[in-house]
Amino acid sequence: MSLLGSIKSLFSPLPEGSIRYKGYTIAALPEEEFGRYRLNAVISRKDQHRSYTLIDRVADKQSCVKMTHTKAKKLIDQKGEGIFAH
Repeated sequence: MSLLGSIKSLFSPLPEGSIRYKGYTIAALPEEEFGRYRLNAVISRKDQHRSYTLIDRVADKQSCVKMTHTKAKKLIDQKGEGIFAH
């Protein structure tokens, strides 16, 4: 990605439930299951991405999004680029 492309991506709008954190994009994608929401996310950076689904479930969608962001930030802090290792 060119420098201009990188700069543009910093200012482009994110889809609902998505945030940027330390150069990564975290997309929270809550999955409704039996009246509760399961934590599900895609963490991406440049051309790499990784999907995560956790067993945690919460009662409302907004709480699920917040919890997903919190857990994804911790994962990024702990593993960094290792997130994308298979």
